[in-house]
Amino acid sequence: MSKLQVHRRITLILLFGVGLHAVSLVDETNVLREELRDIRDSVKDLVHRIDELEKVNKILQKCDCRGDHIGKTKNLHQSNNTKRESDSHRLHSVKECKTVISNQIKRRSVSVKVAFRAYVTGPISNLGDNQIIPFSSVPFDTHSAFHGDSGVFTAPKSGLYAFFCTILVYYEQRLEFEIVRDGNILAYGGSYGNQAEHKDYGSGTTSTIVQLNAGEKVYVRVHGNIHPSSGQIIFQGFSYFMGFILD
Repeated sequence: MSKLQVHRRITLILLFGVGLHAVSLVDETNVLREELRDIRDSVKDLVHRIDELEKVNKILQKCDCRGDHIGKTKNLHQSNNTKRESDSHRLHSVKECKTVISNQIKRRSVSVKVAFRAYVTGPISNLGDNQIIPFSSVPFDTHSAFHGDSGVFTAPKSGLYAFFCTILVYYEQRLEFEIVRDGNILAYGGSYGNQAEHKDYGSGTTSTIVQLNAGEKVYVRVHGNIHPSSGQIIFQGFSYFMGFILD
């Protein structure tokens, strides 16, 4: 082997080693970047919690109902009349504190986006004309605005809403339904089971976007008399009603 070949091989080995080292540095850099992102997220979360605690502290200071104030009041040696006045003042301060905190919670709850999702949990039979369809399982509801037993959603605040409904019916069954706002039809849908030899279940979906005022009600009901007269009609699990505010 010539000296030139030996030098070439040594050069290749050195370059290979440098390349491995560079790859290792890149991997370590990526790991450090990920750790830095996690640290930044943790710091943001801590800053948010500190801000929330400072807000609560300001509320308590405003109401003058902190624990040290109450403790000092308890330790004062006063006459009976003075004690009664002190207790009355302390009770008034606590009530003011509760009122302020309650209002703060209400303001924050209103700022949360309104949304719900509900399902049919068991087979539904014997539907009547224009009957509201119940969706008894409500796994998600930010404002407790949907009542599963009645199937009625009551808008907790005014805004632009979107609603979606899917109904799955048993084979050889036919059901037409509609999304309704306080008696006014917003959207139609239909589910038609296959009456052929395969006996397939039928699924139908409808949706709508509507401007609601606080207190208005939205629900899904049977469209007129277009429903089976007997037997199991709506299949559970795959039949759902959901909605959320857009603004």
